[in-house]
Amino acid sequence: MKTFNLNKISSAILLGSALVFSSAVVADTEIKQNGPTMAKTSELSTSRTVDEINAISAFFNQPDNKVKIQFPSTETEFAWVNMSKFYPTVQVPRSVEVSEIPYAINADINDVKYMNYRSEKEISVDEHFETKPIDAMVVVKDGKIVFERYKTMRPQDKHLWMSVSKVTGSTVLAMLEQEGKIDVQKPVSHYLTELKGSVWDTVKVEESLDMASGLNGTEHDEPTPDSRTNPDQIWFRWAATDMVGMAPDVRGRGESWVDVLTSMKRKTPGHQLFEYNSINTFVINRIVEHVSGKPLSELFAERIWSKLGMEHDAYYISSPAGNTLGFMGVNSTLRDLARFGMAFTPSVEKIAGEKIVSDEILAKIHDRKYIEQYSDGYMGKKLNKNFADDAGNISNRYQWDAVTSEGDMYKAGVGGQGVYISPSTNTVVAWFSTGDGENQEESMARAIVQAIK
Repeated sequence: MKTFNLNKISSAILLGSALVFSSAVVADTEIKQNGPTMAKTSELSTSRTVDEINAISAFFNQPDNKVKIQFPSTETEFAWVNMSKFYPTVQVPRSVEVSEIPYAINADINDVKYMNYRSEKEISVDEHFETKPIDAMVVVKDGKIVFERYKTMRPQDKHLWMSVSKVTGSTVLAMLEQEGKIDVQKPVSHYLTELKGSVWDTVKVEESLDMASGLNGTEHDEPTPDSRTNPDQIWFRWAATDMVGMAPDVRGRGESWVDVLTSMKRKTPGHQLFEYNSINTFVINRIVEHVSGKPLSELFAERIWSKLGMEHDAYYISSPAGNTLGFMGVNSTLRDLARFGMAFTPSVEKIAGEKIVSDEILAKIHDRKYIEQYSDGYMGKKLNKNFADDAGNISNRYQWDAVTSEGDMYKAGVGGQGVYISPSTNTVVAWFSTGDGENQEESMARAIVQAIK
């Protein structure tokens, strides 16, 4: 078996050098005790000719295809690790010395099995990598990397987080709340005065935090399930505004985000249903920026990213109007996503020298007072099935999609992105995919956590 010096590779990455693996090294996919299992060059999503890359760029530059960057395809296999080619970006700079996460590879993790409902059988982690469109996954236990495997990307590639990004703004808001700068019991319009006189006078900040505003315009829970593709749906209209720019204004409405949000209506009382909606995240992020007077990207960098000894800068994509797209736009390397997850575990003190997320904030995330809202919406039904051993005991808080009875926290992103954090067992599982979000990486992550606890 051919070997390589991981420390030299890591140093090259950290220095920003152009790192090229020899074909002999990348073809070696045997499990190593001192480093990751690497992708083959031929399988990398970035292994495209310049003509192919130009064709992908031309595809997404067609107005009718702009919205398609949200969905898995041959084009998004490339785009999701190269989002800076398709959107303006704003950097999230790293700082301080890079935090070491030593390797202690547990080869048995490849054999951990979970029930995959699409396959209608139990499959192992190794089988998942062989048969599902997962790009990479890392597991950190007690501050050590016990599993790290790349299928279609390299350790230095920055992958789109999609909606895993949502917990960046909610964590910053929780910090401002703890400092007494935000009262989550006040209405959204108290902080966003543009929305005064609308239904947002009746929506508490906490209800938007918990994806339970009770308003229409949701992503998955509308009478017709086409919110992301129908130009007449509220969500699409919002995505077509210049503050978002994720969809084309095919109707030529020229609406602002205020126009769209003030047209929304109440369906149910707040905190009755967990109804997933990125508009809630957009509102939360606007509140954070309004109260602090700083862009979300800057706040996230100074309060969280810069403190964790990241290997690389991250970046948010932004709208054509320059708005940070905090509901879906973070891009980073896999290990740095894992470091972000470690901010919610005891291991944070190893990499940051201090707690980043306070016990008070964790207690709010683990507060189960609204657990009854969980099971009837689209996302709750899905995750009760995918976390079947804890069904009926799961809640959602502060933009986290699932908080289990053990206090484990899970956040998903379109296409199968995810982070699963178990503070009680000091474990983080982070992964990227280019799938349809139905391949149950979250079920696999939970099985891994339980197998190695």
